[in-house]
Amino acid sequence: MVKPIEIIQLKELSSADCTMNLEDININVTGINVMDTNNMNSWIKKGEIIVVGGEYIDIFFTEKYLTEVLTKIRVIITKKRYQSYIKKKYITLCTIYNVPIIFVENSYSWSDIISPIQSLIIRNQSNLLADVEHFHRTMLLAVSDKSMHKDICEIFYELIGWPVAIIDENFLLLDYSSGFNWLNYIDNTQKSILNVFDKIGTSYEGKDVIGILDQRKNLSKNNLKFFYIPISGAFQKKSYMILKQDKNTETLSEDLLAKIESFLLIYRLKISFQMNYKLINSHYQNIIFEDLLQLNEANKSTKEKISYLLGTKVLDFYRVVMIKEISTKSNYTFSQGDAYFINFKNSLINQKYINDSFLIFSRKNYWILLMPVTNIDLEEFLKSLVNLLDDFYQHSNYFIGVSESHPYWRLSLGYKEAEQSINILVSNYPSKRYLLYSKLGILKMFIDDQGKINQLYRDKMLETYIFPLKETDNKNRTELLSTLETFFYCGFSYSRTSKKLFIHKNTLRARIKRIEQILDVDIKHPDNLMNIYISFQIYHLVTE
Repeated sequence: MVKPIEIIQLKELSSADCTMNLEDININVTGINVMDTNNMNSWIKKGEIIVVGGEYIDIFFTEKYLTEVLTKIRVIITKKRYQSYIKKKYITLCTIYNVPIIFVENSYSWSDIISPIQSLIIRNQSNLLADVEHFHRTMLLAVSDKSMHKDICEIFYELIGWPVAIIDENFLLLDYSSGFNWLNYIDNTQKSILNVFDKIGTSYEGKDVIGILDQRKNLSKNNLKFFYIPISGAFQKKSYMILKQDKNTETLSEDLLAKIESFLLIYRLKISFQMNYKLINSHYQNIIFEDLLQLNEANKSTKEKISYLLGTKVLDFYRVVMIKEISTKSNYTFSQGDAYFINFKNSLINQKYINDSFLIFSRKNYWILLMPVTNIDLEEFLKSLVNLLDDFYQHSNYFIGVSESHPYWRLSLGYKEAEQSINILVSNYPSKRYLLYSKLGILKMFIDDQGKINQLYRDKMLETYIFPLKETDNKNRTELLSTLETFFYCGFSYSRTSKKLFIHKNTLRARIKRIEQILDVDIKHPDNLMNIYISFQIYHLVTE
């Protein structure tokens, strides 16, 4: 974290003017953002510095805009030349909200100001991360002299004598003790039992303890009964502690319930420490991702520095895989959204296609995967990702955009391509889950910034060059449409096309002549060639 007083002490800001005494402001700054759009108030993160200038001064410094953002931001930075444009009442309003305005020298570029502040934030975040990690390890060692998360159930078993396990709502084993074959038990247990709650005991305070009993007949034959105790806590999905007992146990004793409560307290504490560590680390990595997006030329030393900060080697080329969810979860608070992203990240890293060379970030309303350019089958990877997201979201209201391959210092272009792919899906093909920017071909020329295609033009092209052939094929069981496409992509070579289709050249010539008659075109004419190519691009985008 960074204090405002630390910012003003930077060399580039040492001669700046400020509307408040920063020594009296004991608040933390978490990041820096540049106002480069009219409606950025909807995605400003709490604790940020906002840099504003130029045409946005008159937009930002209004009572309506300020009252929307002042509860979130920590500091406003602008240049001295804009000081006279800001009305005194707005400076007073900022002061009421304890938000100072810093006026920097006009001679500095915005990058001259932003870069040292970002470096200060990263440096402090690194120190904080190290401190949190030390605290994290110290607390875990205080709970147990063993370092493995799985050991906590084993400790319970050694102290109490009853085998125990922890599962999530999908019956995934999170932790378990020895003394029982938990894997076999989970494989043969129906998830429906999680819907049947009952009293499982009474606490020392006389309160009923509610849980779930698994006392199926096949278990009774083996002298077994299982008690499920729900585990609640921040940052985690619903989970359950399972305690193995003998079949004659009606309810859990007060003494055992007290020990279980103590055990769950320690377990939640560990989960909380781990999640907070991941949240801070994730936020820290997202800041580094911003630095990656700012690169515009190859720089070996910068690449090595970013690799060091990320804890993994930055490769030469990546595709940007962007995920956008459209649902009520998109309106999560900042902390909820971060925890949601961490849960997704944990699910993702267990997939067979994912390894340490993938980089995973969140930015604005997107989740970002930097996918290394390797021999991984892209289509198979995306199908696997769709399956994962279907299970994770439990709905299909999301889109995936995939950029072309770019060097690490041109990822800003890849980011725009992936974002444009998502915009195209949202505006034109909401039933499709993903789109590769490379598949657009020449269609890129006919798409606006919102990803919208001229619908009249699209329909006209399909009706003129595609649908007549489809209708003929359906009616007469011919293959004119596929013949035309093969002829087109074989470079109009009769020899190559006939070999590809396993037909005689004369048969091919007859088909081409029939196609020209149906479409009323001369295929050799350049205008018609271009229109047919565009039509096939549109057709595949619609049907794939």
